Amino acid sequence: IILVGKAGMGKTYFSEEFLRNWVEGRTHRYKCIIYLTFRELNSIEYEISIKELLEAKCESLSSVLTLKNPDDLLIILDGLDEFKYNLNCDLQSSRSDVDSSFPVHDLVSKLITKNLLPNVDVMVTAPWTFLNKLDQYFTCMVVIQGFDDQQMKQYFDYLCKHKLQSESICGSIKKNNISHLASVPLYSFMLHQIMKNGSTLSQSSVKNINTCSRLLIQFLKSCLGYSLKEGKSIFEKLTTVMMAKPAIKQNPEDFIRRLGKLSYNSLLSGQLTVNAEALKKYGLSEKILNKYFSSFFYKKHSNGSSFEYCHATIKEMFAAFYCARVVRDDELKECLDAWVRGIIPPSIKSNLLFHVTTHHRFQLKHFTRLFMGFLSAADSTTLKDTTRDVLVRWFQRWLQNDLRAEDCLNLLHYIFELQDPDLTKRVSKYIKWINMCTKPLSAIDVQALRFSLKESKLEELDLRFCELGDKGVEQLRDILVNCKIVQKFKKKNQSIYSHISHLYFFLNQLYFLIWSRLWSNKLSEKSGEILSEILQTPECAIEVLSIGNNNLGPVGVQYLWKALESNQTLRTLCVCGNDIQSKGTETLVQSLEENSTLEEIFLGINDLSEDGLK
Repeated sequence: IILVGKAGMGKTYFSEEFLRNWVEGRTHRYKCIIYLTFRELNSIEYEISIKELLEAKCESLSSVLTLKNPDDLLIILDGLDEFKYNLNCDLQSSRSDVDSSFPVHDLVSKLITKNLLPNVDVMVTAPWTFLNKLDQYFTCMVVIQGFDDQQMKQYFDYLCKHKLQSESICGSIKKNNISHLASVPLYSFMLHQIMKNGSTLSQSSVKNINTCSRLLIQFLKSCLGYSLKEGKSIFEKLTTVMMAKPAIKQNPEDFIRRLGKLSYNSLLSGQLTVNAEALKKYGLSEKILNKYFSSFFYKKHSNGSSFEYCHATIKEMFAAFYCARVVRDDELKECLDAWVRGIIPPSIKSNLLFHVTTHHRFQLKHFTRLFMGFLSAADSTTLKDTTRDVLVRWFQRWLQNDLRAEDCLNLLHYIFELQDPDLTKRVSKYIKWINMCTKPLSAIDVQALRFSLKESKLEELDLRFCELGDKGVEQLRDILVNCKIVQKFKKKNQSIYSHISHLYFFLNQLYFLIWSRLWSNKLSEKSGEILSEILQTPECAIEVLSIGNNNLGPVGVQYLWKALESNQTLRTLCVCGNDIQSKGTETLVQSLEENSTLEEIFLGINDLSEDGLK
């Protein structure tokens, strides 16, 4: 089983809750469940057998742990994105026994590929970025999606002591148009903490929390009790309380930088805990961490001096803030190439890259998004001209490559986090093709597309199987109107085209039957109405519109037929697999008689009767 979801969606919480249910006797499928984090596995630097690993890590379960009946055992491996080693799944070819020792990355690879304990159930949690590399080894995929509006309300009802407080938070979120952030459980928790600590989400401050990085800065300030100083720094002077403490005599930003440096090196090394020795090395102490940064850490053991970050995003926040404060313009391209593309120069200029490897690009995606946001949020609301110029050139070079869906999404998130209008406009002219096919888009993803593509004139936008829904289509209205091709659809040689199209739609239907629950966009007649309005807009540039495998129904397609009467750009329209029925074709011919530009229309897989075909 692979459990996938974006950062902060609750993969760890789900895993721990599953374990808790077993402990409390509410799950009877397994006799024993073992929960391991990849952060724990990072600390194993010697060869070890699966038997030794399970016995050492799960000593308290020795009475119920047995490998004689492995079908009674579930192993949960949580947080693959935090694993510092490369997996070698493709190189595992022979079965291994429980007493054979291996490096920990080979051990995990053998568990995933079933070359070790083939009858044991294994559940791995990972972000979407790891799916393409691992999906062939799993028989089941579970997707954790964000809160909808009702679930968000239920969550705040749970967190708040009083219903009025919950209603106030939900009202502020709606008023300030930040539902996309609140859709992520972790960010909902942070919004609750911000308000709990006395902060307000006023109209004047909403611009600072419309992205993940802005929200994290607000959360950081809220927890530390500092106030924003417009246009200068994210911190004002120390509060009276903190100034009175003899242990804190320096600017708090200096301590945050030190903590950020520690966090960055910990992020690269995969270090599990922060101990007293590490704190001292970076000019910090257990007292400082325990007293002023307790919102971000918890003690590993109640009687010990080791600390863990409350969430991986917290570590990334401090690390990204530090890097954004110390990176120089002449280092920026080199750092971004290494973090994002895995390109390590032969001769490294920046101290930030001394311990970075090619593999780190898989672990640093969310960190780099926050880094981009902190570049413009740390000192002022806009980028320095020199920094902006470096970034524009870097984006331009990256866009010259054939980007995968994940790369496209990351690029748009980088632009979104930067929130720099001038940069967005300058980069937009280089963005011609966006391919998001089979990439489910969250509410935050949709907002990233909406902001980053608002200045672009796209040749092609492929949003097949992106789980957009009617709400997503509405939010991307201004983007769609400027695209020539919406969803990839290429014409073949005309002499064989009709035969190929029949085969295409047969295969398309087969693909839909397999993946419909995950990859279709779930568009209803409401989206038909929205798309109709887009097609009737005078500035509409759409030439190819392919929206098959949805649920427009007869009413939804009739909206589209109406648009054909005035639209003068559309050449190809595909509405296959939309349950349009015979009723949906009643006004089609009449509308087509008013249209002089449409060349092709595809109606396959719609179960039309003879009357409908006539």
